Amino acid sequence: MKRFVVIGLGRFGSWVGRALHHQGFDVIAIDRDGDRVDQFSHEVTRAIVGDASDVEVLRRAGASQADAAVVSTGSDLAATIMATLALKELQVPRIVAKVASPRDAKAMERFDVDELVFPEREAAERLAYRLASTSVLEYIPLGDKYSIQEVAIPDAWLGQPLSELNLPHQHGIQIVAIFDVLRGTWDVVPSAERLLTESDVAIVAGPTETLEALMKKGRPR
Repeated sequence: MKRFVVIGLGRFGSWVGRALHHQGFDVIAIDRDGDRVDQFSHEVTRAIVGDASDVEVLRRAGASQADAAVVSTGSDLAATIMATLALKELQVPRIVAKVASPRDAKAMERFDVDELVFPEREAAERLAYRLASTSVLEYIPLGDKYSIQEVAIPDAWLGQPLSELNLPHQHGIQIVAIFDVLRGTWDVVPSAERLLTESDVAIVAGPTETLEALMKKGRPR
């Protein structure tokens, strides 16, 4: 069974720990605040009151056998750095750190963290994108140039099979799944003969610029 260490039981850390534990993984949570630990103890395998910047605290908690660690110490950049260094000393193979600002992200890059998470910015960007578009229901960026979007079917696509639209060849985009709102059913990796209807929404992947242009025009060329 995989083991994860979650450092910091604020909103982000507690959600990550809870989600991992509910998936059946061994989750060790560490926080300096005893009240938080007591409140969250039933949501993980083990919750510990302690200073995660202390290598011995982490070792006794079992962090040296962890497959990955999530550092979520709020806006305390120093605590994030110290916990990261302690985890590296224990040779935890994968470390993900939550940062509170672009400046903090820049600072953390020096410590060779596997992944930096800036949830407030990511959530804001996704919301802004959805608000700015009348056809985009969900938006997930993939780097700077690509994205996965949940979109309403453009009028020009209705009643046509995917083979005739030929979206990968014509535009470099791919419909990876279709959800029929009326039936409440998913069609994942739909066949080329699948007809698009008014009750469908599509999960589309491709260059963000291309997707934006198609959704604005509502008609592929």
